[in-house]
Amino acid sequence: MDNYQKWKSLQSHWDDDEFLKSLTPLMRLRYRRLDERVEAAFTEAFASSFPGVRRPLLLDLGCGRGEFAAYLKSKWGSVEPWDYLGIEPSAEQLAHRDIPTLGKGFLRGLAEQVPLVDMCAHGILIKEALDHCYDPGKVFREAKRLLKPGGLLVVTITNDRSWFKRLLPSVNRALKAKQTDHLHFFGPEELEKLAREALFDRVQVETYNHLKLPRPFEKVLSLFGPSFNRALLGLTDSVGHSLQPRMGGGIILQATTRK
Repeated sequence: MDNYQKWKSLQSHWDDDEFLKSLTPLMRLRYRRLDERVEAAFTEAFASSFPGVRRPLLLDLGCGRGEFAAYLKSKWGSVEPWDYLGIEPSAEQLAHRDIPTLGKGFLRGLAEQVPLVDMCAHGILIKEALDHCYDPGKVFREAKRLLKPGGLLVVTITNDRSWFKRLLPSVNRALKAKQTDHLHFFGPEELEKLAREALFDRVQVETYNHLKLPRPFEKVLSLFGPSFNRALLGLTDSVGHSLQPRMGGGIILQATTRK
């Protein structure tokens, strides 16, 4: 079975309801910190590359239930400084989305074949979705096609080369075998290679979420409250960047096109 047929049989109608129910408070805080970081990256990029554009367009490829759109809405309130368009292949995800609409709304479609014209977007986000795609290389090429000169691509993904996966390789292999919703697994080098092969001009890759403990311990940590845990995550990331610069639990890639 090729990747497309595997994707079609396993994921074209995928729903992450069970996964969302399983998240601990600490994991939810990790996602919120990631939302904040992604939003800050696009805010800076839009201000520097497109200062005269009133509402730059952000495409959210593989938007799922619109979690990032809901975060933006909660941050913005009634004033929307960007246009937003979420694209998601699963009808189930779109039917149960976290927010009715934002900007241009939501569209059912594939990240490998986005039904939009060339150079239409100022920014593109692929958040925790690339490992679900049947052709990651084609997704990067689509992103390059869709971005305006000077546009920013942000990709976030689980790091298959994190310190805790290297520490317990047999456990990692067993867990990966059970993850039928993931068609691919990436380390920082593989992700960077995809961006460079798609001819992005500047590529920056780093990791985050260096703190990883067994689930019972993470539940105990959650009892100390969000402020304590936010400080702890920040501290462990700071130490991790110094001691294990590419071995955090998640990867953030930023890539730009030449103006």
